[in-house]
Amino acid sequence: MKSVLLKILLILSFLPFSQVWGADFIPAITNYTVKDYEGGHQNWACAQGDDGVMYFGNNNGLLVYDGFSWELHRVPGGYIVRSVFVDGDRVYIGSFEEFGYFIRKTDGQMQYHSLSAGIKDKISSNDEIWHIVRLGEKIYFQSFTGWYSYDGKAVSYMDRKSGFRPLYFYTCHDKVYAQMINGGFYEFDGQRFHLLLERTAVGNDNVVAILPYGNSGMVLLTVDNGLFVYEHGTVSALRTDIDAQLRWAKGNRAVMVGDSILAIGTILDGIYGVDKKGHLLWHLNRDNQLNNNSVMGLFGDRENNLWAALDDGISFVHTNTSITLLTPSVRDLSIGMVYGVERVGEKIYLATNQGAYEYNRRTSEIHLLSHTSGQNWYVKQIDSQIFIGNDMSTMLVEQNGSIQSVPGALNSTCIVEASINGQEVLVEASYAELRIWKKQAGIWKLSHNVQDFYAPIKSLEVDGTGTIWASHMYNGLYRIKLDDDLHRIKDLEHIHTLGGKQKSGKIHVMKIRGRIVFSNTEGYFMYDDIERKIKPYDLLNTSVPFLTDAHTAVDVHNNEMLWLINSHEYVLLAYQEGKFVIKRRIPVEMFNSPCIEGNNKIYVDGNDCYLNLNNSIACLHFNEQYIGQKALSGLKIRQILASSSSGKELALDLSQKTTISSDYRDISVLLSYPCYDQPAIRFKFKLYANNQLLVEDSSFPSVHFGSLEFDTYTLWAGVYSDDGRLLDETEYVFVINKPLWMSYPMLFLYLLLLGGLVYGVARWRGKVVAEKKRKEYEAHKIEQNIKLSEQQRLIAEQQKKLLEAELSLKGKELASMALGTFAKQEMLEKLRLVVQEQLAKSQCGRKNMELVLKQINENIVEEDSWEVFQQNFDLIHQRFFRTLRERYPSLTATDLRFCAFLRLNLSTKDIAQMTNLTIRGVEAARYRIRKRMEVPDGMSLVDFLIELK
Repeated sequence: MKSVLLKILLILSFLPFSQVWGADFIPAITNYTVKDYEGGHQNWACAQGDDGVMYFGNNNGLLVYDGFSWELHRVPGGYIVRSVFVDGDRVYIGSFEEFGYFIRKTDGQMQYHSLSAGIKDKISSNDEIWHIVRLGEKIYFQSFTGWYSYDGKAVSYMDRKSGFRPLYFYTCHDKVYAQMINGGFYEFDGQRFHLLLERTAVGNDNVVAILPYGNSGMVLLTVDNGLFVYEHGTVSALRTDIDAQLRWAKGNRAVMVGDSILAIGTILDGIYGVDKKGHLLWHLNRDNQLNNNSVMGLFGDRENNLWAALDDGISFVHTNTSITLLTPSVRDLSIGMVYGVERVGEKIYLATNQGAYEYNRRTSEIHLLSHTSGQNWYVKQIDSQIFIGNDMSTMLVEQNGSIQSVPGALNSTCIVEASINGQEVLVEASYAELRIWKKQAGIWKLSHNVQDFYAPIKSLEVDGTGTIWASHMYNGLYRIKLDDDLHRIKDLEHIHTLGGKQKSGKIHVMKIRGRIVFSNTEGYFMYDDIERKIKPYDLLNTSVPFLTDAHTAVDVHNNEMLWLINSHEYVLLAYQEGKFVIKRRIPVEMFNSPCIEGNNKIYVDGNDCYLNLNNSIACLHFNEQYIGQKALSGLKIRQILASSSSGKELALDLSQKTTISSDYRDISVLLSYPCYDQPAIRFKFKLYANNQLLVEDSSFPSVHFGSLEFDTYTLWAGVYSDDGRLLDETEYVFVINKPLWMSYPMLFLYLLLLGGLVYGVARWRGKVVAEKKRKEYEAHKIEQNIKLSEQQRLIAEQQKKLLEAELSLKGKELASMALGTFAKQEMLEKLRLVVQEQLAKSQCGRKNMELVLKQINENIVEEDSWEVFQQNFDLIHQRFFRTLRERYPSLTATDLRFCAFLRLNLSTKDIAQMTNLTIRGVEAARYRIRKRMEVPDGMSLVDFLIELK
């Protein structure tokens, strides 16, 4: 009995008794918060310009968005913007006691023009403009107290005496309608209101939105009573699947998206999408990713997508794409990161990191499969069996929905069908083991583990020769050849590199058009069976050079197309004429919650492709309308800012060629290409000048060029689709002026100054050279003169020396002559005296003696000899005697003679002999002369006479 109960409990434990939640495939949503647009939380209205740019009324002002960048423009007073209406290049806004329009100037700046400033005295206190519409040639601004109109020139206003207080203005079929506060539903002709429906016709409720119904009818949305149809003057309720929900959710806004979806915005429960027959298509609220449940404004854009201005944030609903998201209806429900998807009939199985789930498309219910909690790597149907790769075991989903754990399979990371050595098998990998499955009675059964293999495998493929290629979870891959019975490894190679610079790391293995392909950060490679080596796969490398480190490849439509996936995007390729052509790119950033690296895979089921996400999956339905990018138009230069080195900025006039001063050499360009659901486009910038070409490529429509030269520039900008098609282009020409000192007049002036400078320098140089030569000549001349003077001096000195020597010699000769003369005279005198004495004694013949005496007399020429001596002495000694006579007139002739002897420095003895005096007589003469000449004491008379001049 106990064994029976145990079996029953065991069976019951594997039955699915888990909790069931609702879930639906809904359009993808992109949410924008205050962190994105940097404005206020509340948003009130949406509108789109002819160029595709979106405008939103925000608590802080007017928001502008083109799919890439946001702008916030404030109104006077910094008040809220309640309403927005775009007419041509003007963006009309309604605010608190204020209305007017913004217009973008030619320099790209938005400028506000107030229309209410001229009628401030006519605007009611605390009045707010809630709606703006166009009727004919006039723009109408509606408040709760009336309306104001603008015909392009002047503003007029409603007569308050009429008593009408409009709650809403709306347009339909080129007419304007109004709901009155606590009143009925009216048509407005521009001056008067005409009643169409009493309030009681719609359940004593307010009509908050109207939409076209057929050629002339209208769908009316009320706050509490749902939808009504007004046609041919009668009104009737429009029954839908959401009547009950609308009665409590409070209808607030409604728009037609395309021609088939009626989008209804509510105050309490987000947005409902119904078709024309009232069937619910989807419901968006906070539980399934909408920013906020209170919808303040709705707008269907020109691409048939939906914008919602919310009480907190802005949401963009991708209603015109082929992508929908499976989203639980309970916001806090987390199914985890999805690793694998498999559709079996009406059921879709999800393998996530929190469990394996079953979703029923018919009932829109999802529940956790029992005993699958934790990490699940894959879910896969092979023949009639459904395999789940769980962290604890390989599991099978039985026909009754129960889960069976496979004995002997501790965990499983991947499993593939293959033919090895002529045997049809399943090859399963895990954290350590390699397993072989074989069929028994048409059912796959685990056969055995491959011996001597222990490694964690992320994925594997088997080629046509039966070789197993297994990607290691962290490092490289294995090439495995099994023996004939598949129990042992016959050949094993651990490949760490594919031949490039990467020496280790992850290597992904996949199968593309029947060929085994490897991928890493360096590109794509394949195994050459003939050369038995890995080679680059050039065909794929040239087709998608941007998509490296792809981890998954999935064939589509019998290998006609291929999904190639890396951690950043999904790329759809078509194989045409021997090459791969890009058909579509889907960045993972398109989804609010993409998978982590390496797990964003795709499961293909006919025309539906399921993309793994975090807490969801996306379904991409193949449709020729969506295969390939739509060629949008409208690329414009929004703004070009020139910056100076001092930090000043100048917005360039975009309507014409602009010339800017030389201080502004840094250029920042911002393009506008409204694009909200095709983020895989790229922008290319080229800046041409006479001597340079600058090229930039970016996924964002902006670029910066710094430190530009002074020149004329042509800026070309183009936007490209992901398959390389040029979608649109634009050009702009600007000039960076040369500084004044580089201008042509200044250059001419510089040439003149340079010429003058050259001329002046030449003249100065000539003068300098001439002066230098003159100085050199004068210096040379002076040097020559100095040399000549030196030579003359030397000659003079030599002559002086010679003269002095000659004079000295002459002096000596003169002295000698004087001495000789004196001696002769003395001898003759003595002889004469002797002769005279003899004659007197008559001691010799008289006649003879007289003859001797005569001869002696003829030779005695005392006075004449002295005269000659005196003249010669005066000549040699520079007028010696004349000086003595002039200075010392008391000197006698004998004194003068003694002075001459003393100047000749003759000794006392010589003088005594010459003068026939005694030595004493000579000294007495010297004393006498000293006294007469007053020679100072202590000074030699000889020295005195020698120095006398």
